[in-house]
Amino acid sequence: MDIDEILEVLGNESRRRILSLLAKKPCYVSEISYSLKMAPKVVLEHLEKLEKVGLVRSFEEGRRRYYYIDKSVRLEISITPHRFHAEISTGNNLEINSELEKISEMVKSFDFGAKGISDLNRVLCKVEELQRMFSRLQSAINSKINDLFEEMVEEIERVSENVSERLVLLGLAKGLSRVSQLAEELGLSYRDVERTLENLEKRGLVERVVVGGDVIWRIR
Repeated sequence: MDIDEILEVLGNESRRRILSLLAKKPCYVSEISYSLKMAPKVVLEHLEKLEKVGLVRSFEEGRRRYYYIDKSVRLEISITPHRFHAEISTGNNLEINSELEKISEMVKSFDFGAKGISDLNRVLCKVEELQRMFSRLQSAINSKINDLFEEMVEEIERVSENVSERLVLLGLAKGLSRVSQLAEELGLSYRDVERTLENLEKRGLVERVVVGGDVIWRIR
């Protein structure tokens, strides 16, 4: 992936909104058009650009073509008075615990009481290495989160064959907690979401909680 192409593509608010929608579930063009109030032709143009840089892919199911986010991508941008740095990563297989131990050992060895050019440069190099270690750790965490979501999808498919139940459970896993949110984001009617949540509650898969006078739902 080319960092300049990614930055250019993500600089468009409409494309960021499309990615936000696709992060919830695969969608077809008219579905995106309806949800984001964009003309289908415009949606297709944005999707083609997202596909070109490798952020989005598509598949056909019946007479529809669905678009989805292809992989986990992490974009890191640092802007300081003395430095500009942009980097993109697509995940790694680092062990999180091992990386945390390395970071802990490096922090313990730090001595910030440097004086003179040589000492300051030495500390600067160590801090920059620490930043790279944190960046690798964050990429590993992102990959782990994606792996867990993949496992969650498989488990949801195992416990339910109902499409609405699967959508609602995945929506809850992704942080949606109110009936109105689930209905709007998943393209379901308010009543369908209510009925689905009630059925899932009876099966012991979800629970309702009152927070500040509002009813929210979460996976049990």
